[in-house]
Amino acid sequence: MRKELTPPLGDSDFLDERFLREDPPETRTEAQRDRDRILYSSALQRLGGITQVSPPESGYAFHTRLIHSVKVAQVAQRIAQRLKAQGGAGSDLVEKILDALDVDAVEAAGLAHDLGHPPFGHIAETELKSLAVAAELDGFEGNAQSFRILTRLGTAGPFTAKSTGLNLTRRTLSGTLKYPWLRNAENPNRKEKWGAYPPDSGYFEWVREGWPTEQVPTRSLEAEIMDWADDVTYAVHDVDDFYRAGLIPLDRLRSDREELQRFQEYMGTKKLVTQVIEAADRLYEDKLGLGIADPYEGRLEQRAGLRAAGGGLIGRYVQAARLLEADGKAFFSVPDEVVSEVGMLKQLTWFYVIDRPSLAIIQEGQRQVIRTLFESYRDGIKREQYRLFPPGYVERLEAAETDPAKVRAVIDLIAGLTEAAAVQIYQRLCGHSTGSLLGAAGQLP
Repeated sequence: MRKELTPPLGDSDFLDERFLREDPPETRTEAQRDRDRILYSSALQRLGGITQVSPPESGYAFHTRLIHSVKVAQVAQRIAQRLKAQGGAGSDLVEKILDALDVDAVEAAGLAHDLGHPPFGHIAETELKSLAVAAELDGFEGNAQSFRILTRLGTAGPFTAKSTGLNLTRRTLSGTLKYPWLRNAENPNRKEKWGAYPPDSGYFEWVREGWPTEQVPTRSLEAEIMDWADDVTYAVHDVDDFYRAGLIPLDRLRSDREELQRFQEYMGTKKLVTQVIEAADRLYEDKLGLGIADPYEGRLEQRAGLRAAGGGLIGRYVQAARLLEADGKAFFSVPDEVVSEVGMLKQLTWFYVIDRPSLAIIQEGQRQVIRTLFESYRDGIKREQYRLFPPGYVERLEAAETDPAKVRAVIDLIAGLTEAAAVQIYQRLCGHSTGSLLGAAGQLP
């Protein structure tokens, strides 16, 4: 994998600029202030109520989006530190890019990258996208929702009156832009994934000021590091979760050739590249350090071995990241063999967990929750029953000049719920729960 990088645009003052000017911090750097704002935001706190793949089960502590985000930030920070320590290896172009790399901005991007995930994750994202399109809006996209939270919906002291969100620096916001373009239905590269909604395009263009606007725009180095850290963390800790829960049979994959072949056949139906299947062979041969010989029982030896295996894998993937120069261009590079290993680990979760029939039933129920909330809130708008909404959203609805703006507020509200809150409101709307006066749905945070 090689991702082209553009040299940083402007000097540090330009990269550290904020949409609204602020006095410089007394003891922190600008990136450190960004990181702290994200760390203390209610949007990040909410992710503690958003599951990563599967709802929690009795006796099992699966990763939440909050813990995932904290780990992505830590892994991204380590990658950035390692790249800075290695230096440009004689390349002036690489050295220039590394000089502008800010480790704290990378950590901040890791913390912020999943803020836009709605309750129930990708299932709700798909459902909200369909509902938004049916309402003649420009869809729903988790990455664009994250940008919206950071630049408009979040709050940071005196900036809320002008809807500037957390008022982060240009550098940090660039680091969160995994898809640094606006949606374009005519362009396949920008149709399914994009970085900002049309109402937020002004802020987006400010962040991307001076960057190239080619067919597939280049990302900042901070964004490349964050994206790789996201893949690595998700791949390793989900396998850890579901091996301990008895769902991913690492022991059988290591000792039972037929089980491994069954997994490979599944990958073949998804038309994955040969290298990913070869990575599964490396798992079978135990070259990845997964010394897993038995089903997980929670014995001390197993727990220690699993932690060592996970740490070893993450260390391998952190060390694999490089900055290279070729033909006068700079690239963020990870060996294809390593990329395929991470891809294979992610596919283990898909095969044994996400595509599991029992999870499909749960997901259908989650879709029903999202649909019912959307329809009920939208009907409340038509009937001007604004008491259904929290006070902050009442202000937005009363100020909205168009129906699309009101519908977007409904989507923002649903996307900003925790899973427990979404289920509570659904049950009350459907009459399945009487609720209480002090716990009225409209007063939930």
